[in-house]
Amino acid sequence: MLSNSQLLSLIGILRNARKFGLIVLCSALMACGGGGSSTSPDPLTEEPVADESVVEEPVSEEPVSEEPVNEEPVNEEPVIEQPAVEEPVIEQPAVEEPVIEQPAVEEPEEEPVTEQPDPLSAQSDSARAGKIPGVNIWQLPNSPDGDRPDQCWLAVGSDDSGEIYISGHDHQTNSMLYRMYQSDNTLRWIGDARTASEAADNWENGETAEKFHTRPIYHQGQVYVATLDKSGMDNGFRSTRGFHWYSYKISQNRFYDLSASEPNGVGAETLQLATIQIDPLNNLLYGMSIPENKLVRYDIATGTTTVLGNPPQWTGYFYTNRFMWVDSRGRVYITGGSSRGQWNKGESSAVFDHVWYYDPATGFGELPEFELQGPNSMEVGQWDREHKNLYTSDDQGNIYRFNDAAASWTFLGRPNFSSSLKTWIFQLSADEEKIYIGLSDGPQPNAIYEYDIATGSSFELLKINDLDDAAAAEAFITGYDSWDSKGNFYIASFSMYDNDNVYMLGINPVEIKLQKGLITNRMQVSAVQENDGNIRVSRSGSNAAPLDVLFEVRGSDSEGNWVTTGYGELTIAAQQSDFNIDPLSLSLPAGDSAISFEFVVVADGNDYLISDDTTVAFLQ
Repeated sequence: MLSNSQLLSLIGILRNARKFGLIVLCSALMACGGGGSSTSPDPLTEEPVADESVVEEPVSEEPVSEEPVNEEPVNEEPVIEQPAVEEPVIEQPAVEEPVIEQPAVEEPEEEPVTEQPDPLSAQSDSARAGKIPGVNIWQLPNSPDGDRPDQCWLAVGSDDSGEIYISGHDHQTNSMLYRMYQSDNTLRWIGDARTASEAADNWENGETAEKFHTRPIYHQGQVYVATLDKSGMDNGFRSTRGFHWYSYKISQNRFYDLSASEPNGVGAETLQLATIQIDPLNNLLYGMSIPENKLVRYDIATGTTTVLGNPPQWTGYFYTNRFMWVDSRGRVYITGGSSRGQWNKGESSAVFDHVWYYDPATGFGELPEFELQGPNSMEVGQWDREHKNLYTSDDQGNIYRFNDAAASWTFLGRPNFSSSLKTWIFQLSADEEKIYIGLSDGPQPNAIYEYDIATGSSFELLKINDLDDAAAAEAFITGYDSWDSKGNFYIASFSMYDNDNVYMLGINPVEIKLQKGLITNRMQVSAVQENDGNIRVSRSGSNAAPLDVLFEVRGSDSEGNWVTTGYGELTIAAQQSDFNIDPLSLSLPAGDSAISFEFVVVADGNDYLISDDTTVAFLQ
């Protein structure tokens, strides 16, 4: 029998054993992750704590070298000491905090959705080389919201400095605008209709912008486009809200909905524009609607649109001209109709076999002496660099020349290819000697011809499959009046609804002719300033024949803005490789605000290439 003291001692031992048992039980529970954490909805903490080090240290990939949580049951005797070892396990949840916070680190990736993203950080594509020298290819990237630009109808253009602008659209919901930066040869998304209109609170629920069917038009630091939401020659347009004017402000790298400030937030209710044109002297934009063929005018200074209508003889729905032009007197020249069975709506040949016009002073009129080769509206066109002669063509390749000074009209001829093919490529060389004119949408491979203006002769310069296999697989090629500062012109190649984004091709016709042996003398022209202040224009290659070189004299104001341009041509004589110019002998362009000047060699797009050294600054 135990004495009282022995009994008290036994009770104490049992109490301590119970206490230590509770400690061991708590330790075992903590080693299993605890009961509370199993109810957490966070997917990052749903796995047992024993695996948490794998989540925390994915890079090290050390398979669970965790302070062996599984070792707790070892040595029952020293269990009394274990609580001190178990403390780090208790603190493990605190180590999980960085894992729980990881999603916050990823949030910036969801921010491409800025209302007006900086194009330098927007979707882009770098040039890749074509199959032969002188060719670069880009593919238009999707918009930040995932809109796919799989079509580009006559929507490639350039500004005065040679930056290239191209529209891509899905022909269903949205239209995008892109810019090819010459500085790094990269194509970047710079805006789209929906994003710009939403930023201006001018996009209605369910509204769409199927196309920018217009060539991007540059004027005074901005590039303009307009929407075409329904292009069928039926009443579909009547269900639309109306077209929007948009402008890309180059200095701000921002794309704006100009119609947000107009009544009802559109240029005109239900109207949709198939083409636009600039009147640079009067600071006006003109547009032509489809299928009613109503002329509209946008006053850039006041931000207002006026519907001017059309000639009374223009009745019903019919094919809309895709190209119109404005002369130095502010008169707008317009055409309409198509003889193709695909688009003819029974319009009168007698009405549409000549050019019409709109004069701001007298209204609409017709020019029967401006005869056309059938009732076919103008599709493409380009002014020469001095804005003296305009060259234009219908979609069958019939080429005309309009002289601005005389307001005269001449039919020049057409290339030697079938008129059943569509002419949507039209690029006039800077020396005004050649037109590179394309054909597509037919049974033969898409191709570009060289048309000689003086003789009317033509030949196939290239097939698209000479340049790039992927672009050659597409159905259509389009693009006119879209040259950069290096003598390359740009076109689009695409099909419809094929989930393949538009390809843009930059083509140097001189390089193509060199590669094909059509030119045997590679000449590259440069300009540098000599120590005596004179300008030396040099050519590489053979000097056996004389070479005519184009140049410009550009004037800038006190803030460095390019405000005026003069045009010239010099001849490097046979057996000579250089031509020296005294800047004092140069005729300066008109414009009182110009205080500094540059001499710039211009690529002619026909005979010679230019080097990187083409500009010389001078004072006079």
